Amino acid sequence: MKKQLLAAAVASACAAPAMAQVPAEIQVYGRVNVSVEHQTIKNSATATDNVDTNALVDNSSRIGFRGNKDLGQGLKAIWQIESRVRLDTGGSVAGETAFLSSRDTWAGLQGNFGTLKAGRSIGPVYYATYDYISMHNHDTGTSSDALLAPAIFGNAGFMNNLLWYTTPKLGGGFSADVAYSFGPTGGSEARVAGLDKQPSYIGVVGNYDAGPLHVALSYANTKDTSALAPGVGNNDSAITLGGAYNFKSFVLGALVEKAESDTVGGGSADRTYWRISGMLPIGQHEFHLNYGQAGDTVADDGAKQYTVAYNYNITNTTKLYVFYTAVNNDTGGMYFTGIPAADFSSIAVGFRHNF
Repeated sequence: MKKQLLAAAVASACAAPAMAQVPAEIQVYGRVNVSVEHQTIKNSATATDNVDTNALVDNSSRIGFRGNKDLGQGLKAIWQIESRVRLDTGGSVAGETAFLSSRDTWAGLQGNFGTLKAGRSIGPVYYATYDYISMHNHDTGTSSDALLAPAIFGNAGFMNNLLWYTTPKLGGGFSADVAYSFGPTGGSEARVAGLDKQPSYIGVVGNYDAGPLHVALSYANTKDTSALAPGVGNNDSAITLGGAYNFKSFVLGALVEKAESDTVGGGSADRTYWRISGMLPIGQHEFHLNYGQAGDTVADDGAKQYTVAYNYNITNTTKLYVFYTAVNNDTGGMYFTGIPAADFSSIAVGFRHNF
């Protein structure tokens, strides 16, 4: 009832003179997720980089509005507006945007042909593989996947100017997604200085869902979002196979990724990355283990990441959790910290509520 009243109030404030035009269904949804953490950075090469910090961490809290309008003949107009919410500072921080549509935001059509959306999103490659197997905290905060290839995000996190098509179920549990981005801003201003090509991103996913099994094979490619040399843009790609199986008494997820990037001087660098995750549910309790390992692209620049977590589900929408997470870099590795050979770890106690 509260959700219905809030949705009606939002609709009334935004379109009071035209109530007949309000979509047939409006949903207000979101998540609040915050943790108290003790974080440590240790660098065996430089003692001055050793830092201990106590922090309140917002784990990608958000609020969103979505709806649909039945257009008849099996066709629906669909839309979503989603915004990042920060419980720690109340506003944006360095590297984050602060606008109403900062997260997955789009308009589209849905029918027998499938679903077509246009707007801003992380895209299907991430959701079908990396996010799918990160079960303990929705791949957010300090325990999120620090090792995935930059090509997955189009080198820009949430991708602007994105077209995303999802097929209907093709029979036997198969479906597919294709996404294409016209670059960070679109138009001539999107071009990187010194490059005559417009930045672009493409993601293709083949999905198989049958009962407790989900499997996805994806390809992502990002071009010309940065300059490697005058007139030469980057070309980053990744092929990922991932999925999960629910054994009822245990859930197992895994992925393997093969990434390739052009380098300065005309060469290329390859990297193999794999991750495995498991969840053991016992009543209201969940026990989680998550481990990933990224190989070298050049000499000794790989890393390992692992997380051990416990969740207590107060209800099906509210939980308390604790976790220990760590990223251990090799001598030349800079994952998560941005400092060669520096390792990161955090002990956290958190609260999450979905609405």
